[in-house]
Amino acid sequence: MQLVVYCMETMRSSPQPDLEQFLDHLAHEARPGDRLPTIRELMKRFGVSQVLVQRAFQGLKDRGLIDSRVGRGTYFRGGGARSSAPFSEDGGQRPAPSPLGTAAQSSVKSVLLLRRSISIARGRVLVEGLQRRLAAEGHRVLELSYTDSDHALTVLKGLPRFDACVVQSTFQPIPIALLAALRDKCEVLAVDGAALVGADVEAVGTEWGEPLAAAIEQLMQRGHRRIAYATTTHPFLATQLGRRRWASLQHTLPGVELTEITQDLLPHEDYTTRLVQRLQASADASGALPFTALVAWGIEDGALFQRLLTLAGIAVPARLSVVLLGRTDLASEHSDFFDVVGCSVADQVEALHGAIAARWADAGRPYGVHLTPVVRRAGASVAEPAA
Repeated sequence: MQLVVYCMETMRSSPQPDLEQFLDHLAHEARPGDRLPTIRELMKRFGVSQVLVQRAFQGLKDRGLIDSRVGRGTYFRGGGARSSAPFSEDGGQRPAPSPLGTAAQSSVKSVLLLRRSISIARGRVLVEGLQRRLAAEGHRVLELSYTDSDHALTVLKGLPRFDACVVQSTFQPIPIALLAALRDKCEVLAVDGAALVGADVEAVGTEWGEPLAAAIEQLMQRGHRRIAYATTTHPFLATQLGRRRWASLQHTLPGVELTEITQDLLPHEDYTTRLVQRLQASADASGALPFTALVAWGIEDGALFQRLLTLAGIAVPARLSVVLLGRTDLASEHSDFFDVVGCSVADQVEALHGAIAARWADAGRPYGVHLTPVVRRAGASVAEPAA
């Protein structure tokens, strides 16, 4: 599998600039004596010829960033300094500096953003926002895209240490082996999502129970007493807390009929289409649904959801009021139509940045889960139930 590399500089289509940016980043983060990735590995990762890799190596050597000796191979001189030779005059290796290199001794930090390559807009927007925030402060940021945990482990082997790493697994479990490799590569480890509790990891995410309760309260204020809740059966912490809140509300809201619609699917799968099919199948012969309102988690494409509902003969909000549990500042989700209760990507960026900065300032502070505040976005998808 080919490694996809994104740097803070403007993206260019030619593979050679990406290779040079990657090697330049390694050169400025490496410890004296760290070896370069092999020519064969770089050829495979960037899809370039041996000549281009050798040319990139020669460029680093001309700038004094790498050196080579018979019997020792090619290695970094460390920290991007031209005069910091990794070996003493008698051939012995000098003591290595701090694993964090020069970044740990200054305000400039190195940050790895490890993102699973999956077509979900929220993840891409969040990473881009975090990149901009860190780059504006002068930090060096490297984004790597991976397909699965085995691929991520392979990618990490050829990387230097970082001052921080943000992992975005997007519904995929993070194996212990990957966590261990990440802890070995960085001083601060943060996870996008409230997935890890009680570990030496900063986790930032949303607990969907509170937004769910807020959405139901909104619908009840408009007169709805028959409300459905659509979610996944996958046992993620955030969604499980939502389902637990739903079970509690079923016993604490007298006169309200609550219906749960669950699917063994994830948002990037056929989740939206299958949900509309379930709604359509629940209608009676006259087309009437057994509920007047729906709270739906996991809708990634609001325009698609609205179109499928229309094709199914379910007019929103005339026949069915809808509140989405999602991100209020993602147009791809609310599509300028749906009411949304949940969080904002901007708040998630701020929380991740704040968790990392606080850890840099005080390495001894307790680890924990940082829950984003619940926010709302008013739309046009909620009305009073039809008579």
